[in-house]
Amino acid sequence: AGYANKDGNLMGWISELCYVRLDLNPKAPTDPWTKGAHTGLSHLYLGQRGATKLAVKGGVDVPDHYKFSDPEMRTIKHEHHAQCLKLIQKAMTDPEKKEQCSKIYETCGVYLGYALGQYCEFYDIDHVMILGRVSKGDGGDIILDTAKKVLQEEFPDHANIEFHTADDHFKGVGQCIAAAALPEIK
Repeated sequence: AGYANKDGNLMGWISELCYVRLDLNPKAPTDPWTKGAHTGLSHLYLGQRGATKLAVKGGVDVPDHYKFSDPEMRTIKHEHHAQCLKLIQKAMTDPEKKEQCSKIYETCGVYLGYALGQYCEFYDIDHVMILGRVSKGDGGDIILDTAKKVLQEEFPDHANIEFHTADDHFKGVGQCIAAAALPEIK
């Protein structure tokens, strides 16, 4: 996640939002990048890690090593999360599992709505581009619909934020392309 102003410019300060603390609960998950020094950071809630930590509660059958309680799921490695997300997305296509599995995406939408409400305390936000594998398919639509509902009900001054998405292929690789397209800083 990052921030650019209304003119499309990066600001003169760090605008990386993945390390913003969203969950103030002292028992919130720890951040693997800081070796547990920080808890409740946004990258544990917005994106595939937000979904994969909820897989079991969402009724998705996952191997033990894909459960959030497994130490391998709380490292900087993304591979297990990517594979677990594929199982979540597959469960969304199963009529018997879809209703329970949808709750994973609803929860991620609540996370996003409240995160945007918090970000708006510091940034002027009119448009949000949603990318990433977790936003693909029906699940991504649920995330956006839920985030919009949270903004309307809890942050009505920010309910006019426009969400933008891409096709499902670009959602999966768009973050990489966006990062690669950043200008060189001299």
